[in-house]
Amino acid sequence: MCGIIGCISRENCYEKLLSSLARLEYRGYDSAGVCLLSDSGTLRVRKKKGYVSNLAGKPIPGGAGIGHTRWATHGKPSDENAHPHLCGKFALVHNGIIENYAALKEELLVQGDVFLSETDSEVIVHLLSHAYRGDFLGALREVCARLCGSYALAVLCADYPGQIAAARRGSPLVAGAAKGALYVCSDVPALCGEAEFLCPVEDGEFVLLSDAVRVFDGQGRQIERSFTRVKSEQRAASVAEGTFMQAEIAQVPRALRDTLEGLEGTDFAPCARALRGAKRIWCAACGTAYHAALSFADVLAEKGVCDVFCTTSSEFRYKTPLIGAEDVFVAVSQSGETADTLEAARLAKSRGAFLIGITNVADSSLSRLVHFNIAMRAGPEIAVAATKSYNAQLLCLFYLAAQLVFFKKGSFPLWKGELRLLPERAEECFGTFGQMSALAAKLISAKGMFFLGRNADFPTALEGALKVREIACLFAEGYPAGELKHGSLALVEEGFPVFALSTREALFAKTENALAEVRARGAYTILLSQSEQALSQSCAHCKVLLPKICAPLYPVLSVLPLQYFACRLSLLRGMDPDKPRNLAKSVTVE
Repeated sequence: MCGIIGCISRENCYEKLLSSLARLEYRGYDSAGVCLLSDSGTLRVRKKKGYVSNLAGKPIPGGAGIGHTRWATHGKPSDENAHPHLCGKFALVHNGIIENYAALKEELLVQGDVFLSETDSEVIVHLLSHAYRGDFLGALREVCARLCGSYALAVLCADYPGQIAAARRGSPLVAGAAKGALYVCSDVPALCGEAEFLCPVEDGEFVLLSDAVRVFDGQGRQIERSFTRVKSEQRAASVAEGTFMQAEIAQVPRALRDTLEGLEGTDFAPCARALRGAKRIWCAACGTAYHAALSFADVLAEKGVCDVFCTTSSEFRYKTPLIGAEDVFVAVSQSGETADTLEAARLAKSRGAFLIGITNVADSSLSRLVHFNIAMRAGPEIAVAATKSYNAQLLCLFYLAAQLVFFKKGSFPLWKGELRLLPERAEECFGTFGQMSALAAKLISAKGMFFLGRNADFPTALEGALKVREIACLFAEGYPAGELKHGSLALVEEGFPVFALSTREALFAKTENALAEVRARGAYTILLSQSEQALSQSCAHCKVLLPKICAPLYPVLSVLPLQYFACRLSLLRGMDPDKPRNLAKSVTVE
């Protein structure tokens, strides 16, 4: 959500800003803008509602610049509400939410300030203009002390050509360096292809870019900070044709192979004691990652090693979780910057729990917060809707579950050995894509659809429905297969599509009953199963055969046809699956 970039470069600063903003597009946004500062101290702004491409034109001169992709919170998408915001000698871009902006704005209005936007962010640049007494970084520190909420800021001051000041609290920020250029940015992917070295910025820290990158604490004391070379898996992704989402679905087998290789080389000894003695396991995540967490709970429930509780991160903080020093808290986030998940993890840590993170981005905030981090190796994921990262999350969680069973019972579950078959079986799943494409064409005019699953198939049903909602912008809901008749069956009418997943032999008949119930009311039914017998005996109109693997691992595979279906449906409905409306890849505000 929102992306900021700052760049100091004597050559092509404007072009570097635009290319970095283009790599921030995956976050989701509704407007974009840049401001460059010339050597003479002139601030020049170009900002527009819509895509980064709207900023194209004659390059704006200047050796220091800031840029922004905005995801609207305060104020509608418009040219006026787009960043950067200016006041006096300052220009500013902001990612986050200022919770006390209304009170601050009222104070400024009394002093006669005039505001040009509806945003909370413009308040900050006005405060800077009032606080400035010749000390650029000092003014920024003074203003940040008055802000409540979250922010990542990049600021230009007309009195300091060739400098950018930045600050962070609660929103991600990273500094980067390359030959002839220095950067500060919301996240690593936007710097890939530009920066050669990276340095994470911690909460409460300030950055000054000039002839070098300097990091300061809240009292203005300089902090020594080392840089790391950009890793190959962090480098920018590209797609020759089609969409990023299509390419990323095609990359699932490779993502599984790379992630499994990393898992097999991971030493779990540092978390052995915590897992062995865990009284309870808590798993918190948001959106797609939450569905992966539900599958983690299911696979552990079968082994009965300890109680497992799954929760959406946004709710964890506002209940009274009975979590303590004897518990393990597992936080799942593709970006490692999901605000709700980070706050949930901080709360769990304050209660004494042992924290395990599962992330896809090296040096993310979550990976630095937890006691033990498990790295996914899905590679950069640009499409807003998660695909290969979901499959990789499931693999990491199942591998963690196997380790937990081992530490608790002294032996691994039988299905651990079949984890190595997942990449090959995922490739076999691609054989279903022809059917799913035909289904998408058939259902293009549907008003909505249901996805059903029992037991371990239920989280996959939830994920299939989420994908349709996200990128096809169509009503879709996932239900336990036996729950539909308790109210939602009222929505089923002639031709209404109902997907059912059935991968557990003991539940084949129960799932078939649910299909019969909806078909009797006119539904168009689709069944996905690995059982040829179950498919042949089913009343379903469309039957999709899945490759065979041991039952607990099916969530990694059965979701693939649903991912592809959602992508095809989105394209056929004339939408861009990479950039669904109103959504962001990395949700860095509450």
